[in-house]
Parts: sequence; structure tokens; C-alpha cells
Amino acid sequence: VAVAPESLHTRMLRWVTVSPAGDRVAYSALGRIWIKDLPNGRPRRLTRQEDHWEFYPAWSRDGRSLVYVTWDDERQGSVRVAGLATGAGRAVTREPGRYLEPAFSPDGRTIVYRLAGGGGLFPTTGTRERGLFRVPVAGGAPKKIRGSGYAPHFGSSNDRVYLIDVSGEDQDSRTLVSVDLDGAHEHAHLK
Repeated sequence: VAVAPESLHTRMLRWVTVSPAGDRVAYSALGRIWIKDLPNGRPRRLTRQEDHWEFYPAWSRDGRSLVYVTWDDERQGSVRVAGLATGAGRAVTREPGRYLEPAFSPDGRTIVYRLAGGGGLFPTTGTRERGLFRVPVAGGAPKKIRGSGYAPHFGSSNDRVYLIDVSGEDQDSRTLVSVDLDGAHEHAHLK
């Protein structure tokens, strides 16, 4: 078995997401974000960096950018945005943490994400906050939307965030809810 082959076939693609136009796919494999033109393109790396791992890609509605999260065992992670034209990633969060599930708003001005705590395999240093947050794509101070839930995303408008809620007495129950950008005016859509 070759120890360091020049190429290999990856059989485990994570967080596969098709572009809004349906002409490309983004996914994480081997700790990097990859882009592939559909149907038969050759996969290519989104970024050229080697400083951290890259996970959870999500497309902007115009298909020109991807938001994703990073992880490094010593420095922890960030939420980053990269344009497909250059592949240059820039951080939109300031504090190190364990970031998950980022998503763009339809107008491309806001990013929502989940911030998880440490413990187990993850360090407990860094931010102590947990929950769902929003941050401007240009960067800036994050605003907490809600203390619980996962898979935050937008529908067709910029003013409501949809998420999966697992709070309540039955922890096996899941509810699709939406809230405004301040976490108020909650509406349950499906249980």
C-alpha cells in the first residue's frame, strides 16, 4: 500500500450541498472544502490554506461565495467566508470557539451559526457562550438569537431564522420553529 499516494478516491463526503443554480456541489472531505462542477467536473479545493480544517460549507444565494467553519485543536475554530473566484477565506467571527452549521441570509448580508460548548474531545477554553448567533458578513460583533436549537437557516426572507428545537419535556421530540433575528416571535411550524 502506498504511504502517500499522489491521488486517492474519497468515499466519504460530508455536508454535501448543491449550489443554488444546481451547477456545482460543495462538500467537506479530508478536512477540506471541495467544489465540483456538475455533472462530471473534477473536484478542486476551495482554499489553499493548510492552517486549519474546513467543515459545513453553505452557499450564498447568488452562488458566488461559501460560508464554512474551521477547526484547529490548539486555536479552535472560526466562521469564514470565501469567494469562489479567489478562494481566499476571511474570518467573520473574532473569538475562537466550536462553530457549526453556518448559513447565509437570502440577501447575503447576515450569517447565522451554532456555537457549541467544549468538553469531551473539545477544549473548554475560549468562549463560554452557546446557542444560535448572527453576525454581519462584513464581520462585527455577533448577536445571540437563541440559547438552544440547531441547524439554523433562512427561508425566502431575511427577517426570520428557522431552526430545529429540542427543548421541552420530550428530548426525543424535534420541532421546526422560526424566530426573528432577535430570537423573538417564535412560531412552531412542524413537530
